[in-house]
Amino acid sequence: MGKDIDLQGKVALITGGGQGIGKGIAKVLGECGATVVVSDINPDTTAATAAELGAKALPLNVADQTAFNAAIDQIVAEQGSLDILVNNAGVYREYGGAIETITPEMWRTLWSVNVDGVFFGCQAAARVMVAAGNGGRIINIASTQAVSPGVGVTYDGSKAAVVQITRTLALELGRHNITVNAVAPGATWVNPGDPPPIDSTAPIPRSGQPLGDAVASRIARIPAGRWAVPEDIGNSVAFVASPLASYINGVYLNVDGGWLTE
Repeated sequence: MGKDIDLQGKVALITGGGQGIGKGIAKVLGECGATVVVSDINPDTTAATAAELGAKALPLNVADQTAFNAAIDQIVAEQGSLDILVNNAGVYREYGGAIETITPEMWRTLWSVNVDGVFFGCQAAARVMVAAGNGGRIINIASTQAVSPGVGVTYDGSKAAVVQITRTLALELGRHNITVNAVAPGATWVNPGDPPPIDSTAPIPRSGQPLGDAVASRIARIPAGRWAVPEDIGNSVAFVASPLASYINGVYLNVDGGWLTE
C-alpha cells in the first residue's frame, strides 16, 4: 500500500494506536509516508508500538477533553500541522452484555470512550484544521455493528452514534475542505501469530472463551472466506486519507469482506 498512496508531508494522529486495528492503521499510514503519532491510554504500549513503527508516541486518554485538546496542540507545535485524525480508540469487553446486566457505570464508561472520545477528537482537530486553512481528513472508526446490531446495546449504539456524528460533521466541515468519513471494520482478527478460530467451540487465544455460534456463523458467511487483519482496515483508512478521496465525504465505508451484502 505504501508504494501506491503518497501521504508524504502529512501528519496523522491515530488514537488507540498501540495495538490491534489502531496499530495496523498506524503501520499502513507510516508506509505511505505520513508522519504518524501513535496515541494510546497505556504509556508502555504507546511507546513500544511507536518504537516498532518508527512513529511518535503520545499517551492519551481520549475520554479526557482537556488532555485531547492539549495533545493536538502539542502535535501542531512539534510537527507544524495536523492533517489526518483517525479516531480509532474504543472499548467493548467488560462493558457489554444483556441489557438487564448493564450498569450505569458500564454504559457511561463505554460511551465516554467510544462516543465522547470521538467527539472530543473531531472538535479539537476541526479547531486546528479550520484555523490553519489547509483542509484535512477526519476518519472515525465505526463498525458493521452500527447498522447490523447483535453484539449488544452499549457497543452497537455507540458505533451508530459515531456514524451520525460523522455524517453531520461532513456537512459542517466540508466548506473548509475537511472531509469526515467513517470506516467500519467487520470481523477483524487482532492476535498476530494466533490462527483465527472458525469452529464455534474453539477457544479464542488469550481469552480461553469459545468463539460462539453467533460469531462463527458470521465468519462463515463472509464471501472473502477469512477474517480481516488490521492492515486491511489500515489500507482503507489510507485511501480515505489520501488525495484520491478528496471528493468522498460523509461516507460509511464497510470493510467487512462482503459480509453485509448477504
